[in-house]
Amino acid sequence: MIRGLYTASTGMIAQQEKMDVISNNLANVNTTGFKKDGVIIESFDSVLTKKINDNSAPMNETIGKMTLGCKVGNIYTDNSQGGATITNNPLNIALLGKGMICVGVEDKEGNLNTRYTRDGSFILSSDGTLKTKEGNYILGQNGKIKLENASNIRISEDGTIFQNGIEVDKILIKDFQNPESLRKIGDNLYKKTDDSIEKEADGKILQGYLESSNVNTVREMVDMISVMRTYEANQKIIQTQDETLSKAVNEIGRL
Repeated sequence: MIRGLYTASTGMIAQQEKMDVISNNLANVNTTGFKKDGVIIESFDSVLTKKINDNSAPMNETIGKMTLGCKVGNIYTDNSQGGATITNNPLNIALLGKGMICVGVEDKEGNLNTRYTRDGSFILSSDGTLKTKEGNYILGQNGKIKLENASNIRISEDGTIFQNGIEVDKILIKDFQNPESLRKIGDNLYKKTDDSIEKEADGKILQGYLESSNVNTVREMVDMISVMRTYEANQKIIQTQDETLSKAVNEIGRL
């Protein structure tokens, strides 16, 4: 009976974690280049159960395998392509295909740490440096990218930037053999881990477009309803177990 309480509680905890992921997806439905997350729920490792201290059966007779509830096994990122929305802004790009735009994030010591994003909504700072909306630097093959102004800018499919017909730099784009190794760090940025293996990207760039989030609002709402119902079912199981335990203690125990 006590085991039933713990088993149902693990289901509630797992559904709560799944609800957090769904809520984050819905909160970023309008975030440029956002990639939704998914949850894999799995059972705890099964254990082999045996009879002990039972005179009606041989000692240590095997009963079978038993699991004690479920847990969140993995949270993964769906890297499927989002739609391209036209903006006609020359500083906006959408990346079609695989790859990540390299971004330089400045630390307190002034060093640039390379991070990655699919958000192609760039701005031009007062000194002509190309940046993200959060103020991080867009990296080119020569480091920071500097432009004279926001006019007469053309960005080719391979990321080469031209201004007034003159080549300025090329946006640095990287792909990974194992994109699942990347970790989200906020501000629509990713960082690589020790397991990440870089490779050249073969994606194409569309100037004047932005990649939409790949979150399907309807699907996320359906998943949210399913999670709520599963959570409520586990909650009712706990209430039933608690009532049964209360009767066992207060009524049967008096006999």
